[in-house]
Amino acid sequence: MSRFLRPNKPTAWKQMTYECGSEPIGEANVQFRFQYYSFGIIFLIFDLVATFLLIWAVAFGALSNTGILWGMVFLVLLMVGVAYALKREETIWI
Repeated sequence: MSRFLRPNKPTAWKQMTYECGSEPIGEANVQFRFQYYSFGIIFLIFDLVATFLLIWAVAFGALSNTGILWGMVFLVLLMVGVAYALKREETIWI
């Protein structure tokens, strides 16, 4: 409804992209290689895993056998993931 009620006076100045008060320079669509993003995502995943491992290590003395077993399963899955990531070396290392 507001589309019909508001004044419509498009000008070149109003249609220009706003970049912190400066005129835009260059092309807006810059393509990045996917490897940069995959490296960042893998870093974030392993950073989160390190946080879980730290919490597990602090509480290790108070854990029961079940907690220790699940922690070991988590470590094994982590090692499988690292081995897979290193196997696919072309997508990790830039």
